[in-house]
Amino acid sequence: MPTTVRAILLLLWIFEITAEDATSSTTLATSSSTSEPLSFQTEKFDSPWECPNITKKNVECSCDFPHTLRCTGDRTALQTINSHLKSSQGAISLLDVTVTGISTLPAEFLQDVALHGLVVSTGELRRVNDNAFTGLVRPLQALGLPNNLLESVPTLALAQLNGLDRLDLSLNKLHTLEANSFKSLASLTYLDLSENLLSQLSPQAFGPLKQLRSLKMRGNRLSVSALSALRGLKNLEELDLSSNLLIGPLGPNLLPSMPKLRFLTLSENELINVQQGALVGLKNLSYLSLSHNQIDVLEDHSFKYLSTLTNLDLASNRIVAVSSASLAHLENLVTLDLTHNFLRSLTADLVIPLTSLQDLKLDDNDITMVSSDVPTSKLKLKRLSLADNPLNCDCTLLDFANWLSNSPLDEEEKNSAVCATPPALENGILVQVSPGSLLCGDPTPPLMTKVPLAGAQLTLKEFRYDKSGVNILWNVEPCSESYTCDSLIVYEATGSSEVEIESKTLHCDSRFMANPCSLSVTIPALNLQIGHKYRYCVVLLVPSDHEDLSLGLGCSDIITLEESHMTTNVSSISSTVLPAVRQDGQRITGVHVNVSEQGFLHVDISLSSYEANSCELFVIVFAGEVPLHRKKLNCSLAYAEMTGLIPGRYKVCASFNDERLDESNGRSRCVEVQAVKQSFEMIILVIVVVSCLLFITVVVFVRSLIKKVKAPQIQTQCFMPAQELEITHKAHYIKLLATTKV
Repeated sequence: MPTTVRAILLLLWIFEITAEDATSSTTLATSSSTSEPLSFQTEKFDSPWECPNITKKNVECSCDFPHTLRCTGDRTALQTINSHLKSSQGAISLLDVTVTGISTLPAEFLQDVALHGLVVSTGELRRVNDNAFTGLVRPLQALGLPNNLLESVPTLALAQLNGLDRLDLSLNKLHTLEANSFKSLASLTYLDLSENLLSQLSPQAFGPLKQLRSLKMRGNRLSVSALSALRGLKNLEELDLSSNLLIGPLGPNLLPSMPKLRFLTLSENELINVQQGALVGLKNLSYLSLSHNQIDVLEDHSFKYLSTLTNLDLASNRIVAVSSASLAHLENLVTLDLTHNFLRSLTADLVIPLTSLQDLKLDDNDITMVSSDVPTSKLKLKRLSLADNPLNCDCTLLDFANWLSNSPLDEEEKNSAVCATPPALENGILVQVSPGSLLCGDPTPPLMTKVPLAGAQLTLKEFRYDKSGVNILWNVEPCSESYTCDSLIVYEATGSSEVEIESKTLHCDSRFMANPCSLSVTIPALNLQIGHKYRYCVVLLVPSDHEDLSLGLGCSDIITLEESHMTTNVSSISSTVLPAVRQDGQRITGVHVNVSEQGFLHVDISLSSYEANSCELFVIVFAGEVPLHRKKLNCSLAYAEMTGLIPGRYKVCASFNDERLDESNGRSRCVEVQAVKQSFEMIILVIVVVSCLLFITVVVFVRSLIKKVKAPQIQTQCFMPAQELEITHKAHYIKLLATTKV
């Protein structure tokens, strides 16, 4: 057990033992005018208490608190400690011993010693002698045997301590509790069985413990079926069942009736939901922890029989929404923790039923909005935390932002509400955003104020959507300035607000485009839904004076997504487009190519007219004069994707004739595209391949060099003089003969 934890435990035991033991020879004294630690005044001594000076080779002792003694040593330390305590005449009230080399606690190891509390920890203790505690002058009130290797409760040894009030058996190897494990311990009020291997509990295991008020069984292997053994603990006030194997719903009959239970911890289990009327037999419960479970649903009237709750911890679950009916009976709830869940919004259902709520923790959810029906004027919150939520800071947050600014929350909590969208307010603290910046509708104006804009006007000329994805054609004016592509952002319009759902990086450079006035973007992988409304925005980077960059920005109107939908002359930007060539009959009016950084070419071809049944197109990709890829298309679906390209410059051609490319009559069109951006992974791959080749070359060279060096030595051995060879053989024979005799 860690030293700090044991120190706190000792202090707690000292306080409770001395406060409750009216016949004790020591009394607890505190000073309200000084900050000095707790101290004891004994009835037998007029002089101040001093820590015993035990200086032996086999033991080290110290006093962390008055009238407490902590000692460490080897197996002989117990005898040394026993002799000093006999002469202390009751000055020590609690002893904490950590000794090594002891697997069995011996009989009467504290002969003629008077103690209120005892803690023995060895890390090796497997057994306690039946008469281990019979030598004490008075029965112990508190006993701790933590951090040992006990596989069963030392029932016979504990039977000698019929006045025992507190028992700590944590951090042992207990597997089961038998019916008679705690016989003769009727006065026990505190029992700690945490961090054991308990999986089975006899139905009568806790039968003798009629006065038990606190039971801790954290970190065991208890299943739901084992909890029936708790039946009969009518005076239990605190129960910790965290980090066990409780699987399934939290229903009305998970625990037996315990009318005095006030504190219940069920965290770190696998509970999946909270059913209607859960924990019906706990009518006085004030604290309930269900954190770190797998709860995704709170059924209506979940807490119908838990109206006395003041603190509810639901952190680290899978809760997406909370209905008002599920919280309808928690009118006394003061603290609610919903951190690390998946809530989408802060709604009136979450706060209206909780008329006494003062502390609401909502960190790390998916909250984007605060519902307009939240009665901010009636909120009594003294603490509210919204850190790590993607708030959409628009006009719907005006009332909430005003309440937040004037609330009694401290500055850290006020500043926890941070904007994620729109882009112009990203990472802005809500209470520091001016009300005029909380806008609804077109997000373009606040975005354009973020960076100085270039003079380019961006107009959406064409929008098309089919099963292959979204194809967008933009017009850039004036197109005399050079520019590079930055990103495409898609917003979904829901009611009066817009939420960013997609942001993709674009790569283009007007210096390598045949017609920089037109920009085509093809995005095949957007997760859009038919019938939903979207706005599409594109950002260009335009060089300005003093080597700075300004933004060229365009956004479309809100467009309802429909398959094969065309929209023209809508404000907003992409790759490469060729001007139309007017000829009679079928002709190619444009080739639009978008180059991705993964080595993909997306080719979209515009035609003036075609015959649906007989028209065919060919798309050819050239590296120099060498054709790398060919693809045949039907004119009704003039769209193609090319993959597997390595960094370099390419010419992409579209033609009605696979054999002949003639751009003069509009039957063919070609465009050169910028080199595919080499990805970091490809660079790493090239480095690895070159390194392997270099390593193999070095190995081959070194091996050949070694062979050349060794060759002369092998050759000279073939001409060893016969006499020398004979002597060597004789020496080997003599050595073998000598070894054999031995």
